[in-house]
Amino acid sequence: MLLETLETFLRCDGSWARTAEALHLHVNTVHYRIGRIEHVAGRDLSRLHDRLGLRAALLCRERPGR
Repeated sequence: MLLETLETFLRCDGSWARTAEALHLHVNTVHYRIGRIEHVAGRDLSRLHDRLGLRAALLCRERPGR
């Protein structure tokens, strides 16, 4: 649930509304989930640097050994 939300949020360039639409959720649900992700990851997803870091981590996760 949180991983899918994060992947979609990053794919939607940090847009709350587009993420909510893509996941068929209310925008408040997206805000809640992103807040949980930020808390667990210790990152601020309003900052481009933090979004890029998490995107890089997800890409490494998808392609182990490369």
